[in-house]
Amino acid sequence: MKRSEHLKKLSWEHHDALKFARRINKGMSNGTDPEQIARYVVFIVDTLLQPHFDLEEQSLIGRLDTAQAQDIAVTQVIEDHQKFSQLVAAIREPEDDLKSRLESVVDLLKQHVKWEEQRFFPYCEKTLSPQDLEQISRELDQGHIPESADWDEPFWN
Repeated sequence: MKRSEHLKKLSWEHHDALKFARRINKGMSNGTDPEQIARYVVFIVDTLLQPHFDLEEQSLIGRLDTAQAQDIAVTQVIEDHQKFSQLVAAIREPEDDLKSRLESVVDLLKQHVKWEEQRFFPYCEKTLSPQDLEQISRELDQGHIPESADWDEPFWN
């Protein structure tokens, strides 16, 4: 899908997010201890995904007016971000069914990336002014987090 130059860095981060989802799946399929995978999930969310969510909410959603922000393309993004927060909070305090929560993270991550690429970004590209998109691009340049999060326990190998 063709992405505006202004939002490409967010799409690059989505590519990284899908790689994390594959790693989680690989770990679960090769029998890695779910608690080890959970530590990885918390690390990735804290280090990369939450800053990505914050950037989207501040730089993109924050520029939409009240009516624009009520579009399903936007409200679904906010809802997904809240679901991630709830899932990660549950993973931080594991009780039972950790494997199911990890699977939910993978499913939500895949669905969320697809939604943003197919619905949210095109909506923002169509709705926001060229001046807003230029400013967003500068903010993304400053806030972009390259996939540099090293993890010492590569359970997905």
